[in-house]
Amino acid sequence: MPITPFRSRLRPALAVLAVAPAALALVAAGPSSAHEPRGEQRLVVRGDATAVEGPCDAVACPVELAGGRFRGTPVGTGAYTGSLRIAVADGFDNGEGGICAPLTGRIVLGAGSANRLVLAVAGDSCQDGAGPLTAASFTGLVRFTVKRGSGSYAGATGDGLASFAEDAAKHHRMTLIGRVSR
Repeated sequence: MPITPFRSRLRPALAVLAVAPAALALVAAGPSSAHEPRGEQRLVVRGDATAVEGPCDAVACPVELAGGRFRGTPVGTGAYTGSLRIAVADGFDNGEGGICAPLTGRIVLGAGSANRLVLAVAGDSCQDGAGPLTAASFTGLVRFTVKRGSGSYAGATGDGLASFAEDAAKHHRMTLIGRVSR
């Protein structure tokens, strides 16, 4: 058998093998990184604040987040504030003898600085278990949308999910996971 026909069949096979690692790398990177718009980054933020509630009425209960400090990527560290509203008139059973209610509001990352992100939040907050509300802890799950930014975040857009956890001592913990584009 002549060597030439074997070589002519071997070259296309070697070409496929040479391209395979690059194709596998693109597949492994996944569609999210292959299709992310220019300037889009993952946003991951954790924060701690004090929840200051009230005065509440039969319709809603305002909650201010005071003394907030956050850390994350790509935003770094800084102060944050929040103004939340719990629609107690629209409350529903949490399945444990307690209540849940719709939660809306805004969070300002970078409060007091030139580089700020203003987020709108909307979702639900649920009492953990049952018992008096003044002695209860709460868990909230919300969606957030970047409404505007300033400084290095001017023109920013983005969205994601957030969890809020407030203990009976009014310590508020926040986790944001999403994307931001500049």
